Amino acid sequence: MIAPNVRMRMPKFSMGRSKAFAPVSVFVLGTLLPAIATACPMCFSGNPRIRAAFFSTTVLLSLLPLGMIGCGLVWLHRTGKLSFRDEFIESDELPKAPAPAQASTTQE
Repeated sequence: MIAPNVRMRMPKFSMGRSKAFAPVSVFVLGTLLPAIATACPMCFSGNPRIRAAFFSTTVLLSLLPLGMIGCGLVWLHRTGKLSFRDEFIESDELPKAPAPAQASTTQE
């Protein structure tokens, strides 16, 4: 015998609490997390040489991707210019090929 069509009963979850909980939890974590996550003591050292080293490293690592993108664009421009140099020259403007040399006959 085939079992009758029985609807499975799914538990009902209230979405009201979870919708209200998400923004509150994001706000609380956003305000408390920076206070918990302190940087290492070396980053904010009183020594000016260490602070200058961290600052210069930050500048270097910020500009490095821009420099790589710029070098890639320059490389693409140069290789594209070389490979497409003669692409748009009309065929009637091309120099004519030299006539083939006549075969010389030697008499003995």
